[in-house]
Amino acid sequence: MSEIDPNPPVRPPRHGEAWTWTDFEHLLQGVFNGLSLQQIAAELMRTPGAIRAHLPRLVPDDAKIQRTTQALMDWLRRRLAEKPEYDWQTVLNSHADDPYRLWSGMENELLSNGWDHRTGLPKLVAELQISEPTIAHHLIELGLAADVGEVVDRLGAKPGGSVEARARHVRAELEEAVFVLVVVRAGRPITSLHHSHEQAEEAFRQIVEGSGISKSRPWVLRRRLDGRDAGQYWTPRDSCD
Repeated sequence: MSEIDPNPPVRPPRHGEAWTWTDFEHLLQGVFNGLSLQQIAAELMRTPGAIRAHLPRLVPDDAKIQRTTQALMDWLRRRLAEKPEYDWQTVLNSHADDPYRLWSGMENELLSNGWDHRTGLPKLVAELQISEPTIAHHLIELGLAADVGEVVDRLGAKPGGSVEARARHVRAELEEAVFVLVVVRAGRPITSLHHSHEQAEEAFRQIVEGSGISKSRPWVLRRRLDGRDAGQYWTPRDSCD
């Protein structure tokens, strides 16, 4: 049997967190200032291994250098000195799977404004130079849309494109869905089945109003397809503990 280490290594506070635009800016600033790998890791509250893993993503594939940590840092330092406006975001995103690209603050603002003003998805593609699937994925990730169907309902999509096809699939799923509402009242669950989210919301309000109590009870709304849990949960907008 292997012995358990009584003193496991202490991980930095931000170990495992998703990297942000600011993280990469601080990494590059640290490189430009001549900080060591360990110093940059300490400033970002990450492991040196995390810094080492992200450095190659900031250097173009066609850069004629050895892919060692020191060579990458030296190349970036020279590049930033020669060209302070170095477009590291484009280089970074060229190494990422499209739906998981890094979004800048300006891009997020343009996207949020587009959502608020119902700017067509094809127009957002032209303005941002980002694909429809990637924009739809990010709108859901930001919590602006619940699913791709809502994205297309609000912003439209390219006819015959993959986003429009996925929206049709989501709508077809919802037509077949059964919404299971569970409300806890007086310590006992009340369960009911509904054909739409709206019907379940209305049933929830009726139960709460009928209870004579002003604040809502704990509840879960689960969508099921063909007897399978679809893995989606909702919380009423006016719910409170």
